[in-house]
Amino acid sequence: MVLGFRRGLFRRQGLLWAYFLLVGLVGGASQLLGPIEAVKVPWVGDQGPTRNLFSPETPWYLFSYDPMRRGEWRPDGFVRFYRREGLLGISSDLYYSVQQGTILTQSLYFRSDGDITLQLSFWTKRGRQIVPTRVVNVGGGLKRAYATYQISPGDEVVQGPDIVQIKGDWTYVDIGYAQLEPGSFPSAYQSSGLPDPTRTERFVWWFGTALLGLLVFYGASYLLTHVDRSRAALMITLGLVIHLGVGVWQHFSNEPRVAGLTANPNIFGASGVVLASLVWLLGGWRLALIALVAMTGTVWFSGSRAAFLGGACLGLAWLGGLPRAWKLAAATLVVLAIDLGLFLGGQERLGRFMTITDLNAASTQSRLQIWQVAWQAFKEHPLTGIGANRFGLYYLEHRPPDALGPTAPHAHNLFLNLLAETGLLGMSA
Repeated sequence: MVLGFRRGLFRRQGLLWAYFLLVGLVGGASQLLGPIEAVKVPWVGDQGPTRNLFSPETPWYLFSYDPMRRGEWRPDGFVRFYRREGLLGISSDLYYSVQQGTILTQSLYFRSDGDITLQLSFWTKRGRQIVPTRVVNVGGGLKRAYATYQISPGDEVVQGPDIVQIKGDWTYVDIGYAQLEPGSFPSAYQSSGLPDPTRTERFVWWFGTALLGLLVFYGASYLLTHVDRSRAALMITLGLVIHLGVGVWQHFSNEPRVAGLTANPNIFGASGVVLASLVWLLGGWRLALIALVAMTGTVWFSGSRAAFLGGACLGLAWLGGLPRAWKLAAATLVVLAIDLGLFLGGQERLGRFMTITDLNAASTQSRLQIWQVAWQAFKEHPLTGIGANRFGLYYLEHRPPDALGPTAPHAHNLFLNLLAETGLLGMSA
């Protein structure tokens, strides 16, 4: 009998291992077979990628002067400026702190419909430092300009990119993919904060995630054989209350949207929903009442609309499963929690939640644009996707001309993000 039990346990463990290994291998295949490069702009120089001090949204803030005008977005990540009388240069509102003595190289790509010359400037607190600018033809009508400067006493910051002395016979010029990096020579373009992982790195990330899932199953089964379920639920509830307490403290520190103990507000709200679900699953409906009240707080202070929808569904499911005698009292407590959130959070947060149904809201329109880019990425590489953790780079190069958001680190939709980055192989895994 004992041997039979052990054989059954071994068989179930073997199936569990086989399942997660299959997930890792199938999804990992999408990363090994996917495209090599996400950003396709060429470069000069043989150095490896380095840190780009210019933020990914830098082109969003480019403007021409004088008169001052914003650029026109192109579908491939460039910004177009038309020649007008009095145009003196092109610059950006953004500035970056620098250290005295540092040697920096500024570079950008440009193209035009005619002959054009330009100079790059390092705009610091001491004014514009115009330095010799080199221009390299990289093919296909595209050129890269770069210049080097050593930070002097009193500079403190560099604002830019900054383009001056624009001359020649041209109608328009497209500017894009600016980089500010340490060193005296430009390296391969890399978007700041958005590294382009290799195929091997993407495979390791995916396969490691699958193994992490296997670890969660083993860890949960071990804990629940050594810890009473109700006690585990009580511990989770205590953690959720502490989590909420940190968020409330952040709120009274005048943070508009709080993150609690997590990395960002959306995770703060979503984690409250997940934790309340676990409490209900492990501890029953009574303890879940406390967790649901705490969850309402995390959702409210996070301002996360996805968490709002998830929390509402969870709350309705929980109310539906209550004994009839408790439904009215429980509903009253939930309403009181919402009223407390209105009192502490203000009406503006309620207005944010209500934009879920407003298709004309700017945030909704921005999501629709991002989803279209994600769908485009999937259609280009339906089997493998563009590569895990690469959507931010892809969006920089494919955002629409009328994009409402300069950057999108992910697709704001789990399923579209999986399809865009890992294709049908990743989604099936």
